[in-house]
Amino acid sequence: MSSKPSVARIYSGFARGTDCVISELEVSVTPGIPTFSVIGLCDSSIRESHGRIMSALRSSGFNMPKGHVTISISPAYMKKSGSGFDLAMAIGILFASGQIPYSPGRRTYAEGELSLDGSVKGTPGAALRLNKAGSEGFDFVLIPEEERNSARCTGFEGRCVKDLGEACLVFRPNGYLPEKFSIGEEPAISDGKLDISMLKGQEKTKRAIVLSAAGFHNMLLLGSPGSGKTMAAKILSGILPPLDKSETGEVYALYEALEGPAAKISSDRPVRCISPDVTPGKLLGNAMSMTPGEMALANHGVLFADEIMEFPAQVLDLMRKPLEEREVRLFRNGITYVYPADLIFVGAGNPCKCGMFYEPGSRCKCSAGTRKRYLTRLSGPFLERVDIFSEMRSIGKDDMALMYADSASAESPAVRDKVARCWEMQNRRYGGKVFNSSVNAANLADAMELSKDILSYCSDLASKGLFSARGYQKTLRLARTIADYEGRSDVTKADVSEAAVFRAHEL
Repeated sequence: MSSKPSVARIYSGFARGTDCVISELEVSVTPGIPTFSVIGLCDSSIRESHGRIMSALRSSGFNMPKGHVTISISPAYMKKSGSGFDLAMAIGILFASGQIPYSPGRRTYAEGELSLDGSVKGTPGAALRLNKAGSEGFDFVLIPEEERNSARCTGFEGRCVKDLGEACLVFRPNGYLPEKFSIGEEPAISDGKLDISMLKGQEKTKRAIVLSAAGFHNMLLLGSPGSGKTMAAKILSGILPPLDKSETGEVYALYEALEGPAAKISSDRPVRCISPDVTPGKLLGNAMSMTPGEMALANHGVLFADEIMEFPAQVLDLMRKPLEEREVRLFRNGITYVYPADLIFVGAGNPCKCGMFYEPGSRCKCSAGTRKRYLTRLSGPFLERVDIFSEMRSIGKDDMALMYADSASAESPAVRDKVARCWEMQNRRYGGKVFNSSVNAANLADAMELSKDILSYCSDLASKGLFSARGYQKTLRLARTIADYEGRSDVTKADVSEAAVFRAHEL
């Protein structure tokens, strides 16, 4: 039976890095001079909610109760921010003042920012919050209509409301009719992306980007200006299969935390581009504001670094650990926050200062010392994180004429299907969404089904100084991808030899 409580309890949540913390709001209304107090280590955006809540209550036909209104938001030791607590605080005040029915035995979750007219607006980080709230077993769950996409991406069950008045109707008998949200088939990969058939006269690079996509391998392209390095990176994004439903939700949650309800759901894999002026905070993220960086935003997609030779060495070295662990770690107040960064890194640059080293006819004007100093901008440890190296030269006039010919047939759809089948083989082999480039097993040879002959052959190549111990492992991973892409269960010596060619470089 409903009763007027001395303290009403309601729940809401706030994002904390890539996680969400569920907060309990305790609301009390006691006699005395009208005051409004919010406690619990809250910032100004929460403390300033008084004006929004008071106006929204009056606009919705309710009254701000007379007396002391005290709201405690726990956990009290965690700093909280954002206007997403407005709706929960308003409903809690109505519970505590007896203006709407309250059943202490039934738990209510609510979030959203209130406008002065009582309408409810969405706030950034909704997908992260709803993903946690959906697993808590609340009896009533109320979210803004603007957060419908976030609810779809998390498989959420609850009620979308447009204003405070509609939210309060839920607490009438049989007034709560929850909706089960789910994500459907989102728009497919855009047809506007460059087709792989446009990469003329660059057969090694064409093969390189296909293998990069097939095993999620990092890649470095070196070539003269105008040879098509940037085009190759764009083509790579077009041969990647679309995001599945769970990946779509993960990507949307991260972008929604930055852009708010304006973020759009798409099955396109993210493609992020960084330039030499990128800052460490922009690359990895800002620990103070807990804003994800470009590496986290490229999760499940491609991170393209153009003019990589111009990047500061310290910035490139910051990428080494995230590329190896496929996650970014931010530290704040003794707490570690982890953002996933499972991506394909593609770097593009010139092979020398003038860029003409690979061009025929001795067009390069750089001395051996100048070129050596130029190439040492990429450290050995950084290069060890790259799986595939490919050189590119200027396109001949005949290939250039064919590049944009209308008669050119589209090849990317067939390649994308073949890459998708390759991914399925890897998923079955490793028992989950794991690629050859990132599988982590105690016995890698058994996990990748490599014979002793293949291990011995690769060891012989390594003993000749072709690559290091880490390079040995990466050669095996790439050889496994070559076999998978060709639809073979067994890795051959030819696969290892081809992988060694892509691993060889003079940097």
